[in-house]
Amino acid sequence: MKISEMINRKVSRSNSIVIKEAYKRGVEFESLPKKRFKMTYKNKSYLIRKGSIFWTYNTRLANRVTDMKEVTSRLLRTKGYPAPENTVFSMNDVERAWKWAEPILPIVLKPYNGTMGKLVFVNIDNYEEFKSCFEKISEKHNEVLIEKFQPGKEYRFTFVKNEIVGIAHRIPANVTGDGVKTVKQLIKEKNQERKLRKNPIHKQIKLDEESERVLHRKGYSFSYVPVKNEVIYLRENSNVSTGGDAIDVTNEISDEIKEHVKKAMLSINGLRVCGIDVLINDDKINILEINTKPMLTIHHYPWKGSVHNVAGKVVDAMFPETIKNESK
Repeated sequence: MKISEMINRKVSRSNSIVIKEAYKRGVEFESLPKKRFKMTYKNKSYLIRKGSIFWTYNTRLANRVTDMKEVTSRLLRTKGYPAPENTVFSMNDVERAWKWAEPILPIVLKPYNGTMGKLVFVNIDNYEEFKSCFEKISEKHNEVLIEKFQPGKEYRFTFVKNEIVGIAHRIPANVTGDGVKTVKQLIKEKNQERKLRKNPIHKQIKLDEESERVLHRKGYSFSYVPVKNEVIYLRENSNVSTGGDAIDVTNEISDEIKEHVKKAMLSINGLRVCGIDVLINDDKINILEINTKPMLTIHHYPWKGSVHNVAGKVVDAMFPETIKNESK
């Protein structure tokens, strides 16, 4: 039976792999009105609303706190954990927003309630670009989040009930030069590789206004020929949904950094499962964002590196009595 038929609604790929893992272990599913469903094993049940198992497993307070990005950042900073300074402005407050941003340039602009890296503009350091990006976000969102830009490489940590269960290095959409092909030709070549490998989460790289803007900032164009091994970035945000690469580094990140991120998550009461966007710059870290509807598939379908069954870890946490059924 298909997942959608079993629960009478569509769910994200990340929720789907948790459902498949739970079903394999004997968890029962009951379809309910209003597109809800129930997961039950022996005496333990969870009522799933809006198709999000993760949202249900966390407490309502934890979900509300982490949904407000500027509140999360402030909370972490007050508890002694590194997070960038940020605030939120109305879609019509571009001039007031610029006055706030100007003293801490460069900055990052993104929708307050955005997802999947859409309309995220990084390392903005002048008024013209700030205004243009702010207005692009305002066309589709009522509020704009502004935060101080922090240097470093971006990683997605996945936290499940007191444990960091997977870490992916997220690299912005990119191509590597061979000294012969143009950027446009290299993109076509990499997109063809995407098709052949059939990795379900790694998307095609787009030749669009944003990739053109990013290239232009570096003085390049789609017709530029990179030298051999030169890496050319087509996005400044690192989401796989916008063409980025997810490289598994779970066993490469130090235990010290893992412990620090874990303790930061434990400082938020009721937070049991989430994805954490972390910038690492040498031995310094910054916690950018906490997502309580995490993309678990980033660990199941990495572009490079080992696969980690983080969906299994979620089922372990929700239904610990099923662990003995895992190998059946």
